[in-house]
Amino acid sequence: MTNREISDIFSAIGSLLQIRGDDAFRARIYERAAEIINKFPRELSGGTPKEDAPSYDKEAVQQLRATPGIGKAIEDKTVEMLETGHCKYYDNLIAEMGTGILEVLEIRGLGVKTVGRFYQELGVRSLEDLQTLLESGKLSKMKGIGKKTLRMITESLSFRMELRKARPLRQTLHLTEQIVGSLTPLIADGWMKQAPESTGHLRRLEEVCRGIELIVVCEDESAFQFADGNVPDPLRSFLEPFSENPITFKTGDGIAYVYDSDTATFVETGQTEPTDDVRETLPVLQFSIDREFPVSLYLCTPATYTLTLFLTTATDAHFNALPDCSALPTTEPDITEAGIYKKLGLSYIPPELRQDDTSVTAAKDNALPELVEFTDLRGDLHAHTNWSDGRQTLQEMVAAAQAAGLEYFAITDHSVSSVVANGLDQQRLLDQVKQVRELNAAVDGITVLAGSEVDIRRYGELDFPDEVLAQLDIVVASVHSNFNLTEAEMTKRIIRAIENPFVNIIGHPTGRMLGHRPMYPLNIAAIIEAAAAHNTVLEINGSPSRLDLDPRFVRQAKEAGVRLSVNTDAHGIPQLAHRRTGLNVARRGWLTKAEVINTYTLEELREKYGIGVPF
Repeated sequence: MTNREISDIFSAIGSLLQIRGDDAFRARIYERAAEIINKFPRELSGGTPKEDAPSYDKEAVQQLRATPGIGKAIEDKTVEMLETGHCKYYDNLIAEMGTGILEVLEIRGLGVKTVGRFYQELGVRSLEDLQTLLESGKLSKMKGIGKKTLRMITESLSFRMELRKARPLRQTLHLTEQIVGSLTPLIADGWMKQAPESTGHLRRLEEVCRGIELIVVCEDESAFQFADGNVPDPLRSFLEPFSENPITFKTGDGIAYVYDSDTATFVETGQTEPTDDVRETLPVLQFSIDREFPVSLYLCTPATYTLTLFLTTATDAHFNALPDCSALPTTEPDITEAGIYKKLGLSYIPPELRQDDTSVTAAKDNALPELVEFTDLRGDLHAHTNWSDGRQTLQEMVAAAQAAGLEYFAITDHSVSSVVANGLDQQRLLDQVKQVRELNAAVDGITVLAGSEVDIRRYGELDFPDEVLAQLDIVVASVHSNFNLTEAEMTKRIIRAIENPFVNIIGHPTGRMLGHRPMYPLNIAAIIEAAAAHNTVLEINGSPSRLDLDPRFVRQAKEAGVRLSVNTDAHGIPQLAHRRTGLNVARRGWLTKAEVINTYTLEELREKYGIGVPF
């Protein structure tokens, strides 16, 4: 388990104890542990374990144990999670209280004390319980729930319920890793030929996924002919943890089966309705995990693998726009997806663009863009250190960026308004700039830029005066507060920041937090128009929690001639990998290398955007 995952569990324990009405001091122990572990400078897991090495970094755990606020009980639970991937104490709390109450806690306008009242006095255990409470009118009569709070709860609940059957990409990837890990032993047992491969939402790299779809390659079709109890023992072992909910299998001939956990066999339930959709001929094993999140395993052979991958990657809108696919060969071992598109009279369409019919139209005209590649990225223009709320020192972050092969790296710690992020006041910022200049002079092979992620205040004013901003190499201006403004107010606020000549980039422009907070009301067309007029760059924030801008808005910016920056918003060394997730959004937004400024040389950044040269 990663530090972030351990931290999340301790944070959840602290919240659950408060909701249940336990001693506040006891709950605070776990909350404090969560804070410490989340910011701990070393990964406790020690990376990928090896057969001849411990399953975790024992030296790092000893260092954690020596940290004030980490006692023996916290250490023991941390080691338990590192060794087993589970925390029995947490599991017992969840068994008693349910995971649904933690979802209630994520509703805007509700704090842990209020959720505790709902839980203890009204029996609220889930979002559905909260919705019933809201619809009954009882919530509006509760002390401390005013009209503004009630509106916020209503809007947030609606948002959460809409996404109930969806998961952010980050969470989906984590769940997928667990499934793939459980399937992997079936390779050694001979049921699978190779590790499963993602398709559907995951292969398109959508920011929010409505299911997990994997392709499983078996030796031949006999491996998934489950009639007459023909279910391999390894597959039975894999399916057992998911058997509380229905497990179904549909053959390529449309015969449907349901798994009987008592007999560990598939029982035929009938024939599915015939259809002209060639995708319905694919054998598929389906079940659900994590509160009814659907999983589909498409079963194929080496000869049908490429066609299966092609048929399962596209959305319905994209697939329906393709020329007739019914004539495609069902088995052609050496064919590639590019070959399939060629047979359809189209140029190859990358998975990220298989979202709708627009890429099909462009492929017919051979007019698809050459998408930006990961190897095109030269630098990162938004990252944090422990001067504000980062986990690593300035020197450690720069060394990691250099090791990752970056040519330039911007230090953009938070500004003074971000109190919870330990934002820098004017003097601390100038002190940091001095250290950055000294470090830049001392290191070879990478240029370190002195910058700031400056808060855009309520009316669009910035945290620092122009004479301070003028001393920086780069300014990223971002909204971190007052999310409840009207669309007109929020739009005017951000445009005022865009108009400031010292602002280079608008950070995470719509403020969304995937699965937790929708974008704030914003006239995105007006923001793009202002950015184009003032040569201001809009950020694609690679943090899996944000992935902001949405690809729809990325395309709008592209069409308006606005350039974008793929940044990590890293708060620790592992998060430098967020370049990859940010790049995924850029590709889904049809961006080319020329439209992403991180692909520019430092000289080009200076010439075109003033980045690297104080005014």
